[in-house]
Amino acid sequence: MLSQSPLPLIRFSTALGAILALQSACSSTVDADDLGSTGGAANPGSGGAAAPSGGAAPGGGVGGAAVGIGGSVASGGAQTGAGGADPSSGGASSGGAQATGGAGGGAGGDQGTGGMPASTCVPKETAKAHNPLVTQIFTADPNAIVYGGKIYMYTSHDEDGQEGFDMVDYHVYSTDDLVNWQDHGVIIHANQLPWATRLYAPGACAKNGKYYMYIPNSGSAIGVAVSDDPGGPFTDARNGQPLITPQFPNADVPWLFDPACFIDDDGQAYLYFGGGPSGQNARAVRLNDDMISLKDTSATTIPTTAFFEASFMHKHEGKYYFSYSSDFSAGHGAALEYLMSDSPMSGFQYKGVLLANGSINRGNNNHGSIIEYKGKHYLFYHNRKLEQELGVDKVNNRSVAIQELTYNEDGTIKPLTMSTEDYTVSQLKCLDGYQEVQAERIAEEKGIEVEGKAGETVYIGQISNNDWVAYSQVDFREGATKIVLKVASANGGGKINVVVDGCIRGAQGTQVGSCDVTATGGNNEYKELSCPIMETSGGHDLCLRFSDNPSFRIDSWHLE
Repeated sequence: MLSQSPLPLIRFSTALGAILALQSACSSTVDADDLGSTGGAANPGSGGAAAPSGGAAPGGGVGGAAVGIGGSVASGGAQTGAGGADPSSGGASSGGAQATGGAGGGAGGDQGTGGMPASTCVPKETAKAHNPLVTQIFTADPNAIVYGGKIYMYTSHDEDGQEGFDMVDYHVYSTDDLVNWQDHGVIIHANQLPWATRLYAPGACAKNGKYYMYIPNSGSAIGVAVSDDPGGPFTDARNGQPLITPQFPNADVPWLFDPACFIDDDGQAYLYFGGGPSGQNARAVRLNDDMISLKDTSATTIPTTAFFEASFMHKHEGKYYFSYSSDFSAGHGAALEYLMSDSPMSGFQYKGVLLANGSINRGNNNHGSIIEYKGKHYLFYHNRKLEQELGVDKVNNRSVAIQELTYNEDGTIKPLTMSTEDYTVSQLKCLDGYQEVQAERIAEEKGIEVEGKAGETVYIGQISNNDWVAYSQVDFREGATKIVLKVASANGGGKINVVVDGCIRGAQGTQVGSCDVTATGGNNEYKELSCPIMETSGGHDLCLRFSDNPSFRIDSWHLE
């Protein structure tokens, strides 16, 4: 098998006629409506300018189409933790993730797709999350929650070329494997909020079957938006009025921003916020059950050490952890630090540094969140690694990252330093290629952009020659012989080259198919492009590499 041996598995069952028909069949398009697909019109959206991450493009193809590709498959048992989840509407996990669904981890693994046997694919040991997680745009201030067996990471968006912190929209990214992250597009924009002009670090919670984002207008007010879907879109929940202003008692801190939502085991929701260059500026307040109004008549001060901004609360084994970004007077530069208590609003004791910034963040402040997911704990934060790789020197070009977090026996957190490695946490499960996969569910990319708004068609676009998008450890099961892509193109043009075990980590890979894209009737008219590939089985990285002056968009794909 390819992942265990440099020699590919030879498949003698491939018919000569299929080989000869490969090139002509690749270029055919089938109307998606005729096949019962959802198709749909795309909204090009703003998406933001691309921040290409670089990396080597895969090289040439293979000599013969009769060569099949075998993959790594577990010799016994199924992927643990691959089962579904039963979403819950309230409560908090011990790791601080709001309203977790409790991911199912049955030993039986994934259910078969379309009558196929259960998957036995296990990710290879080197399959890990790229650092940073997102490279198509600059992202910052990650607030991660767990719901329905998935992680949803809400981020602010540093626009390319901005001279200040002029962020105006939010994105959310989701995953169930820690490596392939789906960009849900723009989930809300400042122009939808009459009281806001700049959208700084968001907070997020899930309760009563709805999803709430707490949104600061720069440093002057905090409002709330709501959605029926964790992937958005979100709308203003208070009819054009903010939730907290400086006039609210004890909320007149220098920077009224950086809200963090926390729901305790008894269902009570809290909001933490505040910031300033010096003094005691951390605040907490209880929310009503409707999540859009305040239960308390004044905010409570949380005494801290060198508090700057970036409040976050999580709970672990009965203890409350209030973390934040420290100011530059702490004697060790800005860092993520934390307090512990037996109560969510009082009795906190300083415990030290949680995450030291190190050189990768060039000494700047940070913003983090902590969750428990499938038995492990993870810290999300932002760094300036992508900015440095692109040769840019801007404090406001940040990128989100993830590292595993562990606790000492006494409940304190083992201190971390920002990773400078290109890859961090391990992939938890294979990506089922026989389910429809959104094209913007990305492990790594080069050059492309993700465009569109949540609730509409979100797609990869702005594609140029030698751009590519890659998906980590796709399960080809017993043997896939085609990939079906939903594409849109006004005039046609360009080629999609299908490569296995390439692109990620700069690998050369093996080309198993190539398809020409023809006109579909418009840039918002999606049709299915069925592309034969060499028979490929097991788990492999899948890369779509683009050439021949591409002029198309891709919405999704699946294997057959």
